[in-house]
Amino acid sequence: MSERFGRVLIVDDESYVREVLRDFLTSMGDEVATAASAAEALELVPTFQPEVILTDMKMPGMSGADLLGALRGSGVTVPVILITGHPIDMPEGFFRLLYKPFDLRKLAEVVTAAMEQSQ
Repeated sequence: MSERFGRVLIVDDESYVREVLRDFLTSMGDEVATAASAAEALELVPTFQPEVILTDMKMPGMSGADLLGALRGSGVTVPVILITGHPIDMPEGFFRLLYKPFDLRKLAEVVTAAMEQSQ
């Protein structure tokens, strides 16, 4: 796979999920930041300026849907990919929905498509 050199923010309360995604996307050539909560992600967005955000749906405090609402409310328009381990209908506003555990090749395709839309 070609190197992309994009900026991706991963938001998940499970540290091993953040680590696996960070390691994989870093190996693809992306610059990656991680956040353990939606609140932490909202603090990182202005300085990190991600091109794509991957967020878990169910997290303590704010959910992934709450995070999306806060991002859009503050004018952040980057694609947000929802990741979840629970069967749900995709809420409006997300770029794509991926179910855990997911195939890393599929993840790469979705992140690449989101980066293309972001540019």
